[in-house]
Amino acid sequence: MLLLGAVTARAGTVVTNHVISTATQAQTNVPVTFGQIFKAGDIPRGETVTATLNGQPVALQVDGKATHPDGSLRHAVLTAMVPSLSGNANLPLTLSTGPAPTATGLDQPVSLSQLLATSYDTNVSLNIGGRKYTANARALLQTANNANACKPWGTQCNQWLSGPQASEWIVNGPVTAADGTTNPNLRIYFAVRAYADGSRGTVRQVQTDVIVENTSAYMPQAQPQYTATLTSGNEIYSTPALTQYAYTRWHKVLWWNHTEPQVYLQQNTGYIQDSKAVSRYMPLKPDEKFLASLRQTCAPLDHCDQTQKMHMTGAQAAIGPLPRWTSVYIVDPDVRAYNWMLANTDALGAYGIHYRDQATGWPLSIQKHPYVTTAAWTYANGVAKQAMTGSADNQAKIAAYRRDLLPNCTNNAVVTGCTEAYYRTGNPAQWDNAHQPAQSYVPYMVTGSYYYMSELAFAASINALTPNPVYRGYSQGLIDDSYSQVRGKAWVLRQMADAAWLLPDGYPLKAEFNANVNNSLADWGRKYVNNPNANSLGLMDSGHSYSANGGTRNAMAPWMHNFFTWSAGHAAELGFAGAAELRDWLAKFEIGLMTDWQANPTQGYCWLEASAYTLVVTEPTGKTYLPSYSAMYAATFPSLVGLACNSPAMVTAMGTLEKQSWQAGKMHGYPTSATGYPANLQVGLAAAADSSVPNAHEAWNLFESRSVKPTGTTAYNNYPNFAVIPRSAPGGSVGTPPPTTPPPTDPAPPPTDTPPPTTGQSLSALFKFVVNGATVSITDQSVGAVKEQWQWGNGGTSNTVGNQTVTYRYAGTYPIRLIVWGADGKTTDYKSTVTTTADAGSTPPPPPPPPPAASGVVSASFKFVVNGATASITDQSVGAVKEQWQWGNGGTSNTLGNQTVTYRYAGTYPIRLIVWGADGKSVDYKATVTTTKNSGAL
Repeated sequence: MLLLGAVTARAGTVVTNHVISTATQAQTNVPVTFGQIFKAGDIPRGETVTATLNGQPVALQVDGKATHPDGSLRHAVLTAMVPSLSGNANLPLTLSTGPAPTATGLDQPVSLSQLLATSYDTNVSLNIGGRKYTANARALLQTANNANACKPWGTQCNQWLSGPQASEWIVNGPVTAADGTTNPNLRIYFAVRAYADGSRGTVRQVQTDVIVENTSAYMPQAQPQYTATLTSGNEIYSTPALTQYAYTRWHKVLWWNHTEPQVYLQQNTGYIQDSKAVSRYMPLKPDEKFLASLRQTCAPLDHCDQTQKMHMTGAQAAIGPLPRWTSVYIVDPDVRAYNWMLANTDALGAYGIHYRDQATGWPLSIQKHPYVTTAAWTYANGVAKQAMTGSADNQAKIAAYRRDLLPNCTNNAVVTGCTEAYYRTGNPAQWDNAHQPAQSYVPYMVTGSYYYMSELAFAASINALTPNPVYRGYSQGLIDDSYSQVRGKAWVLRQMADAAWLLPDGYPLKAEFNANVNNSLADWGRKYVNNPNANSLGLMDSGHSYSANGGTRNAMAPWMHNFFTWSAGHAAELGFAGAAELRDWLAKFEIGLMTDWQANPTQGYCWLEASAYTLVVTEPTGKTYLPSYSAMYAATFPSLVGLACNSPAMVTAMGTLEKQSWQAGKMHGYPTSATGYPANLQVGLAAAADSSVPNAHEAWNLFESRSVKPTGTTAYNNYPNFAVIPRSAPGGSVGTPPPTTPPPTDPAPPPTDTPPPTTGQSLSALFKFVVNGATVSITDQSVGAVKEQWQWGNGGTSNTVGNQTVTYRYAGTYPIRLIVWGADGKTTDYKSTVTTTADAGSTPPPPPPPPPAASGVVSASFKFVVNGATASITDQSVGAVKEQWQWGNGGTSNTLGNQTVTYRYAGTYPIRLIVWGADGKSVDYKATVTTTKNSGAL
């Protein structure tokens, strides 16, 4: 689908990205192509995306790739031609919803004939054992053009982009020696993108993504050794000596005659989070020193920062909802984080996980090859070698295994140890389903690159084809029985759901990947969600694979369950039917471990151990589940039973268990580490908190109140893999700043009364609340408190013990903190947030009425500088005749132009600017300011 927009952006602004020059000198006619995700409904069916650059309309080519169920645009590849870009410029590129423009003679796409009218060429030359093999992009394009073979999803010539700004074609062929001999294993794919020069009928710049593959699934395995030289005009790239194992690939982007633009399209990753394509992350900022240290490229067939043998135990940078390089990019889309993400996505080409079906040209399909497997290859090989005898069904089975059997490696100078006892490729880079990263999901999402799209598809294919075909239901792609480890189920579901959701609607295997996800969710629904005989604890039956406290296979790993709860929640956010129900069923476990103690503080499961490495969940033989979380707690931590949760006595006992000093509110399992077990728990709890399970919010709030969190060199800012927070947590969307009220003041001193003598009573702080408009009614659930202090988050406090009622002047989100003192003089606290829905006091004045209608372009924008408590704002709006500023602290201004505002309290405030143009239409712009000290001003 191609939609083209070059009209004035109307008030329906969707997202603002930034075009950043990476050169010191000025550039003209700078092409910018990128992938853009859209929230459901932001670009409705029948409309398109329009753009302004620095407030001025700019032509935008829209190659739609995927749509939401309501027909609105989900994902597109966008191309803009920047007329001029000064050195080190940083210009806002604002995308809006607009009507599809009327077709004219100027909107004809760049054609292959126009490209071939130039002298463009890209050539690959491989030296294999002293013999030269070549492949030539121009020859392949010419052949395809002569045959009129270029079309979307064509196997000879795939039309990837088509429009007046840019067109892209993917052609492929073998490498051929001078005598016409071809190498049977190596094949070259050229993704050739031609940009128009602004004049009709000519091409200005050409980008070629050269892809070198050894991926033919049913070709006998080989490991070619060679050096490669790639040329595109006068641009040349040469490799060191390479050994390319079976089912691997690598790529290199060249610009014909060195015409690569020096530009970076910085996406608004907050909007990506808001779209639910990825989880919501904590607001974080990586250290400058860390960003400066990041790898920016990855050499061909190098595993780079990926763990070479993924099955190795311990923390790995790739493990998490997103791998480290991608999660860093999501929290801070600095160009160095972006390059790091792409470099380590390229590194996955070195792993033998790319199985291409020669018959179709696409990754291997389990619907076409239902008996294919790598995990059960030995069994499949045994069946395939049987004599074709017996019943018709038996003979059909033997024939099916023979047809789908993958070739094993053979011993040679490169690979040794090949045997029919098991399947292998000899590749030292080893992939593992239980430790795999989210492969190419965000890279394809933000680049729109054909290469990264195909990597995403290969990732889904390997997860489908690996298991025993019986376990996966042959062509059904069932995940549960296919993967025994719960973490394996989690990451396979994530990878399959990512591909099914994001791949282009016309992609040949998209329907199959969707079927795999839907079949798996239905399977889990039958086994657990809708099964009255399933265990009541939210546990997977294959999860208790550990032996603990004298039992046999009687324990499970809670952290694996946390991964799976997150993965089900992610699939639910992507909209897969049955995923939300599975998440809710699983979430009982995380919520139970955090809140079970509230019903019985001395016998219930104490939340400090919710991040345990292993947990006993069955009786000693591993056959019968324990009846409750309390029973699991007693079976796993007998020395803690009878001690009030988080009491001084329990803290002492935990210190004994941990063999180190302990403190109240400190959770088990490397709590200061960004990859510790509390961090693993965080992703599961974040998903659980968005469920409909009782006590979901209480569980998250209690987790947030823990006293020890990732800090220092192990903080989340440089390692945000697990820094996920609930959608329902305070602050609203990531793309718009929280809170609209003043931040809390510094903690007030405790009550001055001297506490009574120590009695030894346990102490805990806890409350729940109900919101009615502007008023919050609070039920105090603390235990053992003799003194209390409440901090309301608006500057107010109360020292009254017991239930409370507080009314807030303005609607918004407020942090509440309760500090309690026990009879022994010790303290503990509890924190939560409330969101009021109405103002109790006066409200800001309404916006001024718009002036009479007229014509003109209008855009809203501003920049600011903060000095202590004061923000000095420069108004950069265009075409505004009326303005209203909303300061985020209840104050407003209707003054046109630059502004100065002083905040009473240090904190973060959302500023919104609404501007009206001469035609009466309005548009707005939002940003946040963070003041660093209190002013005392009212």
